[in-house]
Amino acid sequence: MIKKILKFDDVEGKVYELENWKPSHGSEVKKYFINKSNELKDEYIKLVNEFNLNKLIFESTITFKPIMGKKYYLYKNTKNERFLSLISPEEWNKKTNLEYLGAFRQDTSLKWVSID
Repeated sequence: MIKKILKFDDVEGKVYELENWKPSHGSEVKKYFINKSNELKDEYIKLVNEFNLNKLIFESTITFKPIMGKKYYLYKNTKNERFLSLISPEEWNKKTNLEYLGAFRQDTSLKWVSID
């Protein structure tokens, strides 16, 4: 036997049975949690991508102390070694066998962000 729970509306003085509104409100609550979980999933994917980008740069050779906000360029040489440089792709001698991987700068939290 299902017992009905009553809700009293103090403003209009009406009495509602909770079972009457649960189906319609349940779908709204479900939609909220689905949307929220999708937002969290998107944030997680973004966080993992940011982590992998920073890992890639920190595992590269850096022979100088980077300055926050300054633009740096990531390359890969013929030995498959990555290194960070102050020199843009346009400034290199055309005969170099470097693969340009992207331009980056550190934000205020010293996290590397892509600026390409």
